[in-house]
Amino acid sequence: MIRLILLLIIAVCGATLPAQVAVFHDNPATAARTVDPFLIAQTAAMRPDRIADLIREPWDRYTMRVQLDPSGPRLSGEVTVQFTNRSEVDFDTIWFHLYPNHPDFGGRLDVTSAQLDGIPVPSRTLHGDTLIGLLTPHAIAPGQRATITMTFTARAPRNASQRIFGAYNMEAGVWSIASFYPLLARYIPGMGWDTRPIVARGDFTVSAMALYDVTVEAPADWRLVASGSRITYQENDSGNQLARFVSGPQREFYLAALQGLAQASAEVDGTRVVSYFRPDDPAAGERSLAIATTALRVFNQRFGVYPYAELEVIQAALTQFYGMEYPGVVLIEQSLYQRDDRVLETTIAHEISHQWWYGLVGNDAQGEAWLDEGLASYSQILYYEMIGVPEQAQAELDAFRAVYRRLRERGGDAPLATPPAGLDNGRYVPVVYAKGALFFHALRQRIGEEAFNAFLQGYVAAAGYREIAGPDLLRAAEQACECELDDLFHNWVITATEVTIP
Repeated sequence: MIRLILLLIIAVCGATLPAQVAVFHDNPATAARTVDPFLIAQTAAMRPDRIADLIREPWDRYTMRVQLDPSGPRLSGEVTVQFTNRSEVDFDTIWFHLYPNHPDFGGRLDVTSAQLDGIPVPSRTLHGDTLIGLLTPHAIAPGQRATITMTFTARAPRNASQRIFGAYNMEAGVWSIASFYPLLARYIPGMGWDTRPIVARGDFTVSAMALYDVTVEAPADWRLVASGSRITYQENDSGNQLARFVSGPQREFYLAALQGLAQASAEVDGTRVVSYFRPDDPAAGERSLAIATTALRVFNQRFGVYPYAELEVIQAALTQFYGMEYPGVVLIEQSLYQRDDRVLETTIAHEISHQWWYGLVGNDAQGEAWLDEGLASYSQILYYEMIGVPEQAQAELDAFRAVYRRLRERGGDAPLATPPAGLDNGRYVPVVYAKGALFFHALRQRIGEEAFNAFLQGYVAAAGYREIAGPDLLRAAEQACECELDDLFHNWVITATEVTIP
């Protein structure tokens, strides 16, 4: 059995700094030690006091090299995925999501070759090529590690945010390249490989934590923004840049290339926050940075500290939605920057809260979307309470009440546990966002302020870097209040019982 041990040294000033990440065999006192350069590089993505998080689990590892051609826009690359079979069954097929092939992305992702442990393997696809299954030459037993290498090409649409998912699109100086690579599907206990067709309602991605080490080649006049932190940069004679990014444990890797945007930055609790915005309105750009830093600070206090070294906010052409969260990066619809109301502030706060609800505490967005969206929506209320604007917190709560009340009046109520696929006819937002937020308000009223705060902190501490389901949230709440909440959970989550609107 091999163990990973993080060696730390204490600097003279008292700060805890990484010395090295080493691999030991069974007896670390006597066995030879070899350095693990992959993990050493990952420390750059973490706050110094959270480097030990890198060895909480034997995370799967993605190593990628990607070439960007903005003239297309298109890209090509190679990805190597080292993963472990953590199930109790043999694997004869390994499944990967190919999200850009979904019609809402309006692009294309093609795997051009695939190998498992150096052996070429055949494949098959499902659901309009949104899933690819690699057929293994031998069964991968529980606990066994394997390495898959794939080459791939992808293309993205241009100026298409009015008709497709704007986070995979080049427009207004932002080439947003979300989900551009083959992403390992989750193996969900009791269900198997997640090979469901993707529902174009709510968030697309369902994935587990992994470590990413990604080198991107692109024209030097484009600014690259990605999950995690950049650790090397160089320019070659052809006018291209080579930038290497490491992520820390993240649910996916986001990449964007920007041209013509300005930036402003600040530091909050050891995390560098950067806002990218259109240069013709610097005041709005500075305002977005101020909102982001405030949100990060208050959520650090309320939920537990954001563990990563960087967080970035990008003004982008999303058009059909206000914001979108990715690990370490949030996208905000460009038109909000010109508004004189609080919609920009509310949207940034909501998306930054997703760094906890989705980012750290993962859930099945295609099955139980309320777990992250409901709590992110309620975080809007918590944000305004904590910055001392109670009238806006009340306005947010009243808005959720009004949306949910209208839903009930037209007979559209549904259990929170309803999958997005079952929430047609305009019911997704009222159920997942409004009813979801009201559930957490009802929970807060039921267990009291002290227990609710303990729930938020304990939920992140226990479920951080994991994927949870509704019963896990129930247990966390019951532990915090030392009480039973089965009736509350049953009436709001499992059934559509006519509850009292809190």
